[in-house]
Amino acid sequence: MQETVRSVVKTWELDAVAHFTTAFYYKALSSATMAMLSQLGHEPCAADAPWTQNCWTRFLKELRGGDAYHVTSGLVDADDASCTLGHQLFNSETDELCTTFLQRLSKPPAGERAAQRVEWSERASERQAEVAEGASWQRTAASVVRPEELDGSGRLDLSALIHVFSDSNIQLQNALGMTSSYMRDEAIGYSTAEYQLEMQCPPPVAGTRLEVSSTVAHLGTSSLWFVHQMNDTTAGAPLARLVQLGVHLNTSARKPSPVPEPIRKRALELMGGKR
Repeated sequence: MQETVRSVVKTWELDAVAHFTTAFYYKALSSATMAMLSQLGHEPCAADAPWTQNCWTRFLKELRGGDAYHVTSGLVDADDASCTLGHQLFNSETDELCTTFLQRLSKPPAGERAAQRVEWSERASERQAEVAEGASWQRTAASVVRPEELDGSGRLDLSALIHVFSDSNIQLQNALGMTSSYMRDEAIGYSTAEYQLEMQCPPPVAGTRLEVSSTVAHLGTSSLWFVHQMNDTTAGAPLARLVQLGVHLNTSARKPSPVPEPIRKRALELMGGKR
């Protein structure tokens, strides 16, 4: 593994729960990916640069404002059509592992670079978020890709993609009764433990209209799993799917808190009455 990013959590990169928002984890991942593409013989800013087909992310430890962090990356696997990168994000003060990313790209390494592999013991999650047949989907985001949201290849950057999904998450929480005022008054938030991101086509270019629909796939004592489907409404085609596994969080104790009955009731309604 080699170091690909070293940085600090800025105060404006915090979310409503006062920890590093997921989109900025993906900004770090985007930078790490560009560094690795150079190592793998690709031009990261070329129009035909490899793009992320899927990425499984585990959030293990919180990062708060002012925390220093660094990322190490390596080639885990490759075949004739793709390659898989592994990334680890550490708290630079404590050296604790905070986040892991297992990311598949759309092209293999160029030339002889495929031999440069690292040991990676972590397998992608086998937890499946199955959406019930009778589930209701909520329209949770609508936006247009702006030029400043593009990466070096001219396509929507991973961090900007996750920002749209983060907006969807907040809108879905509001639909469940986890409103902004509820979370402020009751010291409650939603803490994400895992992302399962699948790109259904290459990331879009500037001017593309995006729309997201979301629903609830799982309800536990404190756990809530969401599924977000992003569509390219300019082309009329599916673009990306994000499964978000997380918990109803007591922000004072920084621990999971039971989902209250009114929110449970609304979540079950969206799930079609299925747990």
